[in-house]
Amino acid sequence: MRVRRSTSRVLALAAFALASVEGPAARADDGEPPDFEWLSPAREISRSWSASRDAPVMTMTVLPRPVLMGGGELALATRRWPGLTLRSGFGGFVELEFDGETDGFHFGPVPGSSTGQILWRGAYAFYAAVVPTRLGPRMCEGCALEATLQYRHESQHYTGSNHGGAGDDVTEQPYVGDDVILDVAFSQRVGDFYLAERAIGMWFLPERSSYAGGVGADLHARFIAGKWVHPFTSLYGEYLLGDDLSGRVYPDAYRLRGLLGVALPSNLGDVLVFGFGDVGHRYGVRILTEEATMGVGVRLAIGTQQR
Repeated sequence: MRVRRSTSRVLALAAFALASVEGPAARADDGEPPDFEWLSPAREISRSWSASRDAPVMTMTVLPRPVLMGGGELALATRRWPGLTLRSGFGGFVELEFDGETDGFHFGPVPGSSTGQILWRGAYAFYAAVVPTRLGPRMCEGCALEATLQYRHESQHYTGSNHGGAGDDVTEQPYVGDDVILDVAFSQRVGDFYLAERAIGMWFLPERSSYAGGVGADLHARFIAGKWVHPFTSLYGEYLLGDDLSGRVYPDAYRLRGLLGVALPSNLGDVLVFGFGDVGHRYGVRILTEEATMGVGVRLAIGTQQR
């Protein structure tokens, strides 16, 4: 009798364990995401399509001057409840910009310039994103809503001469430093169009930046009727409020930038081929320079998704 009871208990525990293992697998087969996962797309509403040069993606700008960026953003952990999804992760980039205009392809298929210095910019950020998964669809069919809070650090440098030339003193240039960024994104499908909007607020830490705060706005629109090619446009604008640092008062800065091109979508991400136009202040150690430019570029956006 004891043997039978023990055997029954073992079989019951085995059945329970098997059901526990098969449950999530069955839900995954049905197309439902797991309750918890490591390493997943960074956002519910991707910012890899943003026209901002601060978006952490793989980008190569050919004209008017070479700009090469290596970057990415990834959710390290994602937890899903019936009405809420929480993500936490990391993002960052390293950007190399030639100060002179493009005059050839100096490194194989990579554009370069034989004049001017090489400017460097780097940033990293830790973030948490909240998605009320039931609220978005209640607002409109095919809609999604997401709020993200991140701590971000940015620094800028330049590469001097390798032949003993005198360097430039850039200690008086504005410094981006550390800030806390809150952004709220909203996306929707309207017929054959996908739209995503983002409102951004920036607060810079005292005595750790040349700026006090800033605001930004982002818009992405694409035509998604085709399977292989999606025409798109992206617009981005920001305004930074200057602050005093180390006894010097820095001026405000602004930027407006637009992309127009085609996206080649896949399950892994998008390849974006685009032309752009911008006006406003430059980045890095040239942020006091104000200009208007037009050019072309290509971007590899890994882990993007359209909700």
